[in-house]
Amino acid sequence: MSEMAPFQTAWDTVFAGSKSLSAYAIQALNSGLITHAALGRRRCTDGSLSIDMLAAVDTLLVLFAVEGPGTSMNPVFQHSKVFMENEDGSEPRLIRKLVADPLSRAVAIVSWLDYIEIAMLAWDSSASDAEQLPRICDERIHISTNGAICDAAILMPSQSETQRVLLVVAILDSERQVYFLYLYEIWTYNNSAPSLVAKLPLPFDIATPLRIVPLPAFPEHFVLVTEREIVLASALQLLSGDIHLYSQPLPRLSNDTADLVRSCCVAETAILSASDVASSIQASKEMLRSPLLGRRTSATASPRLRDTSAGCELAQLLYISLQSGTLLRVCAAPVPLLLLTEITPASMNPVYTKTGDVMLHLGRESPHLDQTVFDYVFLSGDCTANAIARITAPNDHNGSERSFSDTSESAVNMDAPLCWTFPVLENQSPIVDFTLQKDRTYLTTGYADNGAVCRAQFGHVVRILGNIRSDADRDSSSEPVLVAPVWSLYIPSPSHSGHLVWCAVMQHAGLYIPVIEDGNGGWQIFEELRLVIADRHLTFISNIDDHRILCVFRDSIDIATLECGSFQTDRLADAGYGDFFTHGSCVVSDTGCAWAAVAGLATHQASLHVFRIPAPEETDKQDTLLPLFKIALSHEVSCLRIFTVDTGVVIVSGTYAPALHMYWVDPGSLISEPTPIPIDLKLMQASGKQEDLGDCMDIDTNPVVSDIYVLYSSTSLYILVGLRDGRMVWSASDVRLFAGMVNGTHGALPLFGEATFVEVGKVPVSFASTTLQLQPSAHAVFMCSGLPYMIKAGRLSQLEITPCTGESNDLESIHCIVPLTTSAVTESTGCEAGRFLATFSTGGASVLEVEFQARCSICPYPVDSEPRRVVVDPDTGMLLVASVVRPQDATDGVAFSTSCLKVIDPGTGSICAEVRFQPFELVCSLATWHIRGLKSYRYVCVGTTQFSEQTDGQSGLTRQAVGGRLVIYNLKPRRKPRKTQLSPDAGQNMLVDPGFELKYVWESDRNGPVSALSSLGDSYLVVAVSTTILVLKLDIVQRQLIECCECSLRFAATSIDVCGTNIVVGSKREAVNLLRFTPAQSDGTSERLDLVHSARFGANTADARFLASDLVAGVDHNGFLFVVGVPGDSVEFALDFVLGMHLGIPCSRLQVGRLVRRLDDCAHIVPWSGMPSMSSRSQAECLVVGAVSGAVWTLARISRDAFEVLGCLEQAMMDMPPLHPARPLVTKNDTLNRARGRNSVKPVGVIDGTFSTLFVDHLTDAERIDVVRSSPELMQKALTMSRSDTFTLDSPDPGAQAATIIVHLISALNRLSVC
Repeated sequence: MSEMAPFQTAWDTVFAGSKSLSAYAIQALNSGLITHAALGRRRCTDGSLSIDMLAAVDTLLVLFAVEGPGTSMNPVFQHSKVFMENEDGSEPRLIRKLVADPLSRAVAIVSWLDYIEIAMLAWDSSASDAEQLPRICDERIHISTNGAICDAAILMPSQSETQRVLLVVAILDSERQVYFLYLYEIWTYNNSAPSLVAKLPLPFDIATPLRIVPLPAFPEHFVLVTEREIVLASALQLLSGDIHLYSQPLPRLSNDTADLVRSCCVAETAILSASDVASSIQASKEMLRSPLLGRRTSATASPRLRDTSAGCELAQLLYISLQSGTLLRVCAAPVPLLLLTEITPASMNPVYTKTGDVMLHLGRESPHLDQTVFDYVFLSGDCTANAIARITAPNDHNGSERSFSDTSESAVNMDAPLCWTFPVLENQSPIVDFTLQKDRTYLTTGYADNGAVCRAQFGHVVRILGNIRSDADRDSSSEPVLVAPVWSLYIPSPSHSGHLVWCAVMQHAGLYIPVIEDGNGGWQIFEELRLVIADRHLTFISNIDDHRILCVFRDSIDIATLECGSFQTDRLADAGYGDFFTHGSCVVSDTGCAWAAVAGLATHQASLHVFRIPAPEETDKQDTLLPLFKIALSHEVSCLRIFTVDTGVVIVSGTYAPALHMYWVDPGSLISEPTPIPIDLKLMQASGKQEDLGDCMDIDTNPVVSDIYVLYSSTSLYILVGLRDGRMVWSASDVRLFAGMVNGTHGALPLFGEATFVEVGKVPVSFASTTLQLQPSAHAVFMCSGLPYMIKAGRLSQLEITPCTGESNDLESIHCIVPLTTSAVTESTGCEAGRFLATFSTGGASVLEVEFQARCSICPYPVDSEPRRVVVDPDTGMLLVASVVRPQDATDGVAFSTSCLKVIDPGTGSICAEVRFQPFELVCSLATWHIRGLKSYRYVCVGTTQFSEQTDGQSGLTRQAVGGRLVIYNLKPRRKPRKTQLSPDAGQNMLVDPGFELKYVWESDRNGPVSALSSLGDSYLVVAVSTTILVLKLDIVQRQLIECCECSLRFAATSIDVCGTNIVVGSKREAVNLLRFTPAQSDGTSERLDLVHSARFGANTADARFLASDLVAGVDHNGFLFVVGVPGDSVEFALDFVLGMHLGIPCSRLQVGRLVRRLDDCAHIVPWSGMPSMSSRSQAECLVVGAVSGAVWTLARISRDAFEVLGCLEQAMMDMPPLHPARPLVTKNDTLNRARGRNSVKPVGVIDGTFSTLFVDHLTDAERIDVVRSSPELMQKALTMSRSDTFTLDSPDPGAQAATIIVHLISALNRLSVC
C-alpha cells in the first residue's frame, strides 16, 4: 500500500459534509507587490507620459497602464498565472524567473532548483505585422541541471544565426560546490533536446553570481553581476574556456561590506567619444596593476574582446539598483568597457529610489534639439511603493560619462545623471493584521521604512480643497454659522471677456450672498448679483443661459439678464396677495428654451406653475413668458424637480400627503394639459423591501418626501425619492413604456418590481446633480443624508449606490452639495473628478474635489516602528497599534528588541499615548474589553511573549521563548488638554482635543506566549496561553482577574472568537476547535469550559471567526480558506466541512464585515446564517481575508441558482479552444485548482471571481455569446434564473439574453467588494 500524507488521507473524507452552502470569492484589493515585470514600453502621445507594462502580481499576470506623471498605474487586463510542472506532469515547481528572448523566438521558465522549461513561440505569417500574435507551441523543451540555478538569460544571436538560441545559465554545482556558466544551444527549426556546448568554471575569486544580463547591442555578449563586481563575458569565451574575464568592482558601504545588487535592467545604447573610450581603457589598465584588488584583477582581459572593436564608440546602457538604495548606470562595450556612474536623486528626500528585486526599462524620451534625453525605468520591491524613475541619459552628441573611480569634484558635478521618481502603484505589503470599522479598513503594512498603519477606503474619493468663510468667521474663536441653502451658477467672468466663472449663492446669517473665485484661491462677493437678491427672500435660483438667471423669490419670479456689467430684471410672475412661492426648478431642453416649474401656496390651495422660457432668439415673443399651465394640488409641496426625458418634459413633485405626482409635458403640443402619472407612495411602501445600512428603524407610516430625482439610461428609468426620516426609496421602470403610459395605455407608472427602501442616514435625504449644466446629469446623482453617496446607472442599467470617502470626518455631516465646475482629470491621481461646494450641518462651507470613478484609496499613518497588531476601540474610534521597536543600544551595550502600544487618532494621524514594554518582549495579541454598568470601564488587553537571545558559534543568534505576560490598561480621556504651537515665530498656542491616555491596571505572568485574547460578555476574558485556554473572571471588588476554568488542547492556539457562550479557537494543526462556556449556576456549580467539536483535517490556522452560532470560517497560513459547521447530530464530535478554496498566497488575518458599504446589494447575495431574506439583504456580510503579500480577498455567500450558473460558465470557458480570449492561461492538469495549493483539490462550493471578471471585462459581446452558446446547460440555467431579476432583455436571441443575464449577475456580485 502506497504511503500517503495524513492531510491528503483526511481530505477525501472532509468534503462529505451535511451542509450545502455556495460562495463567491473575488480579490478586492491587489497587493501591489510585483514579483516580475517584462514587456515594458513608453508610448509618446502629445508629449505626455504613457506607459504599458506586463507584470506578475500574486497569482495573476496583469497589464498596467499609466497615462501621466503623478498618476496611478491602472490594471487594464489580467490573466490567471501559468504554472510550471515537471516533464512527467508531477507536482508543480515554483517559478523563479521568466526569461524573454530578444527576438521573441522562445520563452524560458526557470525554477529555483535544477529545472528549466523552454517554450518555443510561433508567429502567424499570414497576418500583418500589426496583427501578428505569438502562439506557444505544444511541445516544451526541458533542461535538467545538476545544481541550484542562480540566473539565466537568452543572448542576442548574430545576424547570420537567427535560428540559433543560446541560453546562458549560472549554476552552483551540487557536488563540487563550484559556480559554473553553462551554455546551451537550441535550434528553432526542430524540437530536439538542447545541447550543452560549453561549461566554464568561474575563477575562485569571483563572488556568487546574482544576475546575467544580455547585451542586445552586441551579439552573444553578456554581463555577469556578482556580489562584489560586474563581469563582462561572451559566448566565445565560454566556448574557448577563457577564464580571463574583465570586471569592475561595485561600490562598498561605509563599513567596507558589500552593497549587494538587488535588480538590474537593460536600457538603450549610447555613443561615447573616442577620448572617453581611451580614458576608460587606460583606467582599466591602472586598476589591473592595483595591489589593493589582488588576484581578482591580476589577470589580463581577453585579447579577443580587446582586439575585435578597439575603436568602438557604441556602448550598451544598464541600470543597477543596490541594496542601500543607490542607483548605478553602467556603460558596457566589448572594448572591454565597463563604466559605472552613480545616479544622483534630484530631490533631497529620495523616498522612491529605494528599489527591490524588480527593475524594468520602459523606454527613452525622444531627444529634441538642445534638450536633455531621459530614460524611464520602473522600480519595485518589497516594502516600497512602485515608482517610475526619470533619469537623464547621455546625449549622443555629448555623451561623456563620469567613472565611478573618479574623485575630482569637477568630475562629480559635471555629468552626474539626475533622477526624478514618482509613485504609480501603492504597495501595502506585507499585511500582518487588519481590522474593519464601518467603511474603513485599517491595515498594518510595510508601507514606509519602518512600516505604517494604512487606512483603506472603498468608494468615491473626496478631498477638501478649502473652506469658504465670511469676515465674521475670521476669528478662530467664533462658532461656524450654518450655511443653507446653497445653489450654484455660472456667469460671464467680470475680468476676462468670453470666459465663464462659477458662482455659489448661499444663505448666511439671514442674507443671500453670491460669491465667486477671485483667481488666487480665494472667494469674493459678486456685487452685481448681490444687488438683485440681497434684500429678497430667495427660494430658488438657476441659469437659463450664459447671461440670464431665473430667480424665484417668495413673492415673485424674475429673470435677471446681465448686460454691460450689470443685471436688468424682468418680472415673470407675481405671487399675489396672501400667496407665496415655496419651491422652484428649471431645465433647458435641446432646442435652447428653458422650462421652469414653481410651487405656490395660497390660503386654501397649493399649485404648480409651469413656464416655458424661450431661447434668446425668441425673446421678442412676450406672450411665451406667460404661465402655460397651472396645476392644482390638494396638499402643500415638499419638493419639486423638472427633467427632460427623450423629447418630453417630466415634472415630479412630492407633497406632505405624503404622495408623489408626476406630469408629462409634450413640447410639441403646448395647448394640451400635462399628462398626470400618479404614484402612491403608501402602496410603494407597503409592498417594498427594507434595506438597512445601519441600525434598523421603524418605517414611518407617513413618510414626507424631502427630495426627488429621476435617473435614466437607454433602457431604464429610476425614480429616486428621498424621505425626511433619512430613508430613500427607489423603483425602476422601462423607458420604452413611457410613450404608452402617456398615451393612456398604462394607467400608472409600470414598475419592474417592488419598490426598495434603503436607510441612508438620520437627516432628510437630498439629491444634487454631479455636473453644472443647464440639463441635470441623467446618469449620475449625489445623495446626501449626512454621508454623501453617488448613484449611477451602470452596466446594463444597473443602479449603483456607492459611498463617498475621505480623510475628514466632516463628510458625515454634509447638509447640501452643489457642483461648481465641470469634470476634469486631476494631476495628482489621473482620475476624472469634479469640484463641488458642500455645506455642513455643523456650520460652514467647503470646496470639495470628488472623483467620479470609485476606487480604493490608501492613507498611511507612520508609527515610527514596525506595526504588528491593530484594533479599533468601538467607543472612542481610536486606533490601538502594537508595534515592534527596532533594536537599540542599551546603556550596557546590549542590543534588545521590544514592543510598544500606541493610541493613534485616525482623524489626524497623531499619536495620543504610548507605553513601552519590557526588553525582549513582543506583543502577540491585542483586544478591547468594555464593561458597561453603573460605572463603565474601557480596558485594553495585551498578550505578549518573552524570549531570550543566545549567540551560538555555529548557528549564530537564536531566540527562545521563555514565557509571556497578560497586561491590562485603562483607555481614558486625558485630564489636561495638550497645547500645540500654532506659529513658532509668533509664539501662539492653540488648545487641541484632550486626547486619551493609557493607565496601567493589572498584569499576570504566564508560562507561555499569550497568543490570543477575546472578551466574553462583561465579566469574563478568554486567554490562550500556548495550548491552554483560560477563562478569567473580573472581580470588581478585589480589582483583579481570577482564573475560573480552563481547557487544554493538543496544539497551540492562534486565534479566539466568541459568539454568545461558544468559543472558536484556531489551532496550528487541528484547524479549529469549538468550545462551550457554562457560567456559574445558582445551585453552586462553578464555571466550566468544555471542548465540544473539532475539525477533521489538519491546517495551520492563522485566524478563525464565527459566521453564525453554528458556522465557523477560518484561513490557514498557506492560504486555504474554509467554512465548517456544527453537525446536525450533536453527538458527532467532528465539525462538518461546508466549503473551501485555496487562494494560493500566504494569509495572515480573517475578518467578517464589508469593505464597501453599498446600498445596491444583489438579490443573489444572501446572509451566512439562515435562509435568504429580502428584509435583511443588506446585512449580508463577507469574509475578508488579508494576505501577507498585501492582497485582500472577500468571500460572500450566494444563492444556489447563481452558483450553478457561474459553475457552468467556468467550465464553458475552460472548454473553449486554446486561442479563444475566454480561455484562461492555465495548464491542462491545473483546471481543478488554479491556485495550486499544497494539494490539487477542487474548490468546494466556491466560485473564483477571477474567471467571472474575465468574462465581463475582457470579452466582447460576440465572444461572450460564443461562450454561452457552447454550453446548452449554461444557457438554460441563465435563462431560468432571469425570471427573478428586474431588468429588460433587448435581444430576442437566447444566447445574447443569457450572456446579458450573466454579465448582470457578475457585475452585481463584484460590486459587493470591488469599486
